[in-house]
Amino acid sequence: MASNHHFLPADAADVAANIAAILADYPELNDDESLRLDMLEAETNLFEVLTRLLNVEREAASMQAAIKARMDDMSARAARQAKTQAAMRALMLRLMQAAGQSSIKLIEATVSVRPGKESVEITDEAALPARFLKVVKSPDKKAIKEVLDAGKKVKGAALKAGEPALMVRVA
Repeated sequence: MASNHHFLPADAADVAANIAAILADYPELNDDESLRLDMLEAETNLFEVLTRLLNVEREAASMQAAIKARMDDMSARAARQAKTQAAMRALMLRLMQAAGQSSIKLIEATVSVRPGKESVEITDEAALPARFLKVVKSPDKKAIKEVLDAGKKVKGAALKAGEPALMVRVA
């Protein structure tokens, strides 16, 4: 029976409320992990809801992988087409220059040769005045972490605990 994953947040909230109620009624379950798990399996939909959540999560992961593969394929195709376009434009430019023409009207388009745009070429970066240089500063988090991990202090930085993360191992 296919379930609607749109109800999963409500189902999860319901299971969480049931778990809280059971643990409030039977505080001794907090001291026995095995008994607590058996009780939660028997008295709640915890395992069913977790399984449904896992199924939706796995389907989303599969779809994400498939979409990424498709995007990679399309990106490769786009890159090939960009190379073809550049090659055709280079050939058209060469023919226009060989013909000594700056503009030729065709049925579908007008092909024209325009002068190149001026651009800046850096010939000696070390000789440039400081006002023309960009200086980018950013914290070296790896080096800071090494110092903090060694038990030393770094002014303006501290270690913080990350958010709990879920790990799923597919059997």
